[in-house]
Amino acid sequence: MLLFMLFASAPSFAQINFSSPSHHNKWRVGGGLGLNFGSNDYFGFTISPFIGYEIIRNLEGGLALGYQYSKSKYYKQNLFDIGPYLNFYPISSLFLRARYDYYTGNRKIKATSRSRNFDENALWLGGGYRSGGGNVHFYVGLMYNVLYDKDKSLFSNGFRPIVGVSIGI
Repeated sequence: MLLFMLFASAPSFAQINFSSPSHHNKWRVGGGLGLNFGSNDYFGFTISPFIGYEIIRNLEGGLALGYQYSKSKYYKQNLFDIGPYLNFYPISSLFLRARYDYYTGNRKIKATSRSRNFDENALWLGGGYRSGGGNVHFYVGLMYNVLYDKDKSLFSNGFRPIVGVSIGI
């Protein structure tokens, strides 16, 4: 539902001009929001803001943050992440991304009241499509964590979707 509302609002954002046409915006801010619902009373919320700067033409670097909260009838989890990223745009509508994240958080098992703290490093590589023009862009894509170890990771697999919006300032 959230994705539908995001894409349905794209035409209205496309009409916004945040600066004069002669001004090139080197800074970008943006991110994504997510809501998940599932079986066993599962609920999840994610927020992932970022700020980036165009280092050279077609290469953007920045810092991304994230927070994920999830709970079910079996556990409750809080997860924080921070890390740098690079986006390369071989053409304006396609991007390649490298992002390092350091994750830290805890999970409390409800039946035992035991808590587990964890830390994990991830190096995400991938890419995707970026729509829009001017200062507002919507993007979708896929990344893979090349450091993923199925026996040690807090994630169920090494893949991660990319969905969000960014605004040039």
